[in-house]
Amino acid sequence: MVSWQTKALNLVLHHTIKKVMSGSGTVQETRRFIEAKGAPRLPPGVTMKPVRANAFRGDWLRTPESTDERTLLYLPGGGFMLPASAQVPLLLARINREAGTRALLVHYRLAPEHPFPAGLEDCLAAYRHLLDLGTDPKSIVIAGDSAGGGLTLSTLLALRDDGDPLPGGAVVISPFTDFSFGGESRFANARHDPMLSPDGVGQMNALYLDDALHDNPLVSPVFGDFSGLPPTLAQVGSTEILLDDTRRVGERARAQGVDFEVEVWDEVPHVWHVWAFLPESKAATTRIAKFIREHTQLAPAAALAPVKRPRKKAEPAARPPRKQAAPAQPQRPKKAPTPQPRRKSSARGRSASAARADS
Repeated sequence: MVSWQTKALNLVLHHTIKKVMSGSGTVQETRRFIEAKGAPRLPPGVTMKPVRANAFRGDWLRTPESTDERTLLYLPGGGFMLPASAQVPLLLARINREAGTRALLVHYRLAPEHPFPAGLEDCLAAYRHLLDLGTDPKSIVIAGDSAGGGLTLSTLLALRDDGDPLPGGAVVISPFTDFSFGGESRFANARHDPMLSPDGVGQMNALYLDDALHDNPLVSPVFGDFSGLPPTLAQVGSTEILLDDTRRVGERARAQGVDFEVEVWDEVPHVWHVWAFLPESKAATTRIAKFIREHTQLAPAAALAPVKRPRKKAEPAARPPRKQAAPAQPQRPKKAPTPQPRRKSSARGRSASAARADS
């Protein structure tokens, strides 16, 4: 049953955030709206400090429960164009408490100033930074929401293709996985989604893709080959326009032999996890923490040493062949939408001491 808190929040979002995210404003105006909220007010005991790295920007978040034995690499959403909101560090602090993780929040480069593949390159650099610190890859979980959820899957595909050791698992929250605008929910849920609209999502094609092909798996993971990827947990709301982005990528991954679990939650808004007062947020966060604990292999901090990686010179995120234009948004499907189900599951080198100092 949907909580009264979620029902009330959905009404508020329909009349506020959905208007901002509808595509009526410019990227700069939307960024100012987000940045006006200021820096996050961290709870007592939670620390946030910049990562010392040249290849990407990020922040370490720790709580008293955090250890170096489990690491959460988090890729925030924002339509590939917007910075992480002040709610994201608070979400990571809650996950840290329950999973005992330290979290690395990646501030990847954003479109339109930095279109594909810049953001993906930063995500790859962040993961490889963890390996250079001596972090056991099996003690890492890569996670992300919305656009960051899509980047999480793209990062896994690129790491595998480049021969890097893969993490213990992955978590995607309301992921954006398809720039071809496939999937019936993009239109069937247009009126019901409390936050996103097809028009607002459509802006990303021109601003993020640049000259990339929309069906490149590193752009649209729904077209990817998921063979050999680690266990993945996906969570999405039943009324989201991105519902089928999650369902379709899950179906494809499972058909290719991947342990990919999709949970559909009743009527929750896009990335509901950031609203801590929702009962559904607490339950979903606890589920994520449980998944992290189950799929990570503890690596004693005293044994930290740089992880050997192949010296392959491949560039997995290289810009694909040029295309004259990204595909136009297709016409509304005539097929009647099927009722949405209730929540359910379907089935390089520094010394070790210097590495620990940076971590």
